[in-house]
Amino acid sequence: MKKAFLLLAVMLTTAIAAHAQVSIGVRAGANYAGFDGTSANENYDRIWGFHGGLTANFAVVEDFFSIQPEVLYSMKGGELKTDVDKWKVNYIDIPVLGKINAGPLYFEAGPQLSIRAGGEVTGPVANPNKDIMKRTSFGYAAGIGVAATAIGASIGVRFNGDISKLYDKDITYGNFRNSVFMLTLGFAFPGSR
Repeated sequence: MKKAFLLLAVMLTTAIAAHAQVSIGVRAGANYAGFDGTSANENYDRIWGFHGGLTANFAVVEDFFSIQPEVLYSMKGGELKTDVDKWKVNYIDIPVLGKINAGPLYFEAGPQLSIRAGGEVTGPVANPNKDIMKRTSFGYAAGIGVAATAIGASIGVRFNGDISKLYDKDITYGNFRNSVFMLTLGFAFPGSR
């Protein structure tokens, strides 16, 4: 299912780019992931992870405003401060960002759909189990960065957070939501810029 979804996303992005002359690229970087919510703030530390995937950029107002959908594989989670429990849960993130270019600076924000794609949960506390987490979550992403459009490279920082809780309402683990700070590097392929 995951492979079929990624293949479909790649084919769709490539087909649209061929007809609309949009910019296609790649993005990768580091995640500093943790949990937000009343049940998580005092008990859990953030952990390091990574993200990587494909981007497309559709110009709406040339050189000023564009829509940028992405498909990113992203590691999220957190660990109990006593180092007993650790969540490393992987997601396919699909943000659709509005992007404003202001010279070399850019600003981006928009909604995000996240689909759980696996991972590992370890530790005896409350018998953690990633399979009782919701399969999908909705959230948002916002960031700022610097782009060198002549060479197609960019570097930025982004925050993405879930609006929906990690668990269904009948689960007693409390109010947990994913929260991720990202340092991200992007590159647009020559010929699509």
